[in-house]
Amino acid sequence: MITLGRLLLGFSFDSNQYALMAVQDLTRGGVGPQLTRMTIPFFLGISSMILGSMIETIYVGMLGAKELAAYSFMFPVIMGLTSLSMGVGIGASSVISRAEGSGRRELAIRYVTHTFILTTVLSVLLISTVYFWLEDLYAMIGAEGEVLALVVSFAQIWVLGLFTFTLPMVASTVLRAFGIAKAPGSIMTISALVQIIVSPILIFGLFGLPAFGLLGSAYSFILVGVFRVAAFVYLVFREDILLHGQVFQEFMLSVRDILKIAVPAMLSNLIGPTTVGITIALLAAHGDSVVAGFGIVSRIEMLITMILGALASSIAPFVGQNWGAGKIDRIRRGLFISYVFCICWGVVCFLLLAPSGEFLVTWINDDADLIDAATWFLIIVPISFGLMGVGNIAGSLFIALGKPIPPTLLSILRSIVIYLPLAIYLDNQFGYIGIFSAIVIANFAYGTAAFLWGRLMFEGELRKAAAVPAAAG
Repeated sequence: MITLGRLLLGFSFDSNQYALMAVQDLTRGGVGPQLTRMTIPFFLGISSMILGSMIETIYVGMLGAKELAAYSFMFPVIMGLTSLSMGVGIGASSVISRAEGSGRRELAIRYVTHTFILTTVLSVLLISTVYFWLEDLYAMIGAEGEVLALVVSFAQIWVLGLFTFTLPMVASTVLRAFGIAKAPGSIMTISALVQIIVSPILIFGLFGLPAFGLLGSAYSFILVGVFRVAAFVYLVFREDILLHGQVFQEFMLSVRDILKIAVPAMLSNLIGPTTVGITIALLAAHGDSVVAGFGIVSRIEMLITMILGALASSIAPFVGQNWGAGKIDRIRRGLFISYVFCICWGVVCFLLLAPSGEFLVTWINDDADLIDAATWFLIIVPISFGLMGVGNIAGSLFIALGKPIPPTLLSILRSIVIYLPLAIYLDNQFGYIGIFSAIVIANFAYGTAAFLWGRLMFEGELRKAAAVPAAAG
């Protein structure tokens, strides 16, 4: 009999057998095929969610320009909360993959259990903190009048469903540390399809239900999130990667190890949403249509570059397991393949988006100012996607080796040192075209610096590792 779990997650054999076979040893087999098997399911899952978000943007755009602008203002907060969740996931992935690679399965399982407890505690703190500051936050970003009222109403519902967002995000990262990629990708893909179906029903009031308008999007987010939580809970228990007793034993030790990586990762990740918020504040001076246009192309950018993000996420457990096992040549090969792919993908993105940007945006919305702003973004910014991907690969290398500070400093370099002053200056000189140009310059600097620093750090860690046995001898 085919169970619901098998139907949803693609199981085709006995569940106990699946639990044994699902955990992947990333220290053996072809490097390219290993990275592909890790990257593609995650890419398809995340891309489907982003595509669902883009379709959601179309639904919201049908309500009007103010609703679309309000939805766009929500973007940096979603990114910020995503960044915090990913920070915990990054810290957990680093310690779990190295423990798994060195053969310490019990330690890896302890880290998994304590990661979920930590995520729950942090989610409660975030909900109780953010909820009461939403109006001030969006007013600071630049939302005004009716748009401000709309985005606050939307955000208040969205934030209450934060659990349904953070727990699946962390669960996906944790599972990938064990080399489990297919099932999490399937969950994300299915949830995106469900959202595409549920959202218009709640937004427009189909099948006799009341029309909730913009708030319907928030309600659909929570409903779909409940499905994701249930699916990931099922998968984690089925994989048997949680402690069966003494759940809180050595909890603080685990938290210390996780947060040692997670806190700098959170800070680094928060710089991005903060930068987006500043960008939206600058663009708000040019009108709600420009903000709405940025909201659209931001989702297009996420969809196009997600393959690079998926690859960076795959590199982290790959490097972690192979470093724990002492497979240095595999790490070198994996990094080389990843860097080359990023550059090639960046070139392809530029060649495709630069000439077709206007067509893509017009298909979503027909506002002239919106189309103009979004088209210029897609002409200018994609040239830097490749080096942005290189920077993210290097960042994953740092994290995998337990070095969280360099990615944080690199994020500061990109966003605070280079982008922010350039964006303000070029905005005064050339308008929003100048802002988009500042993004390109910052991405080029970030990718180059991250690549060079990553090489130096990696070789330095190898020399340290070689010196330890020599000193002991």
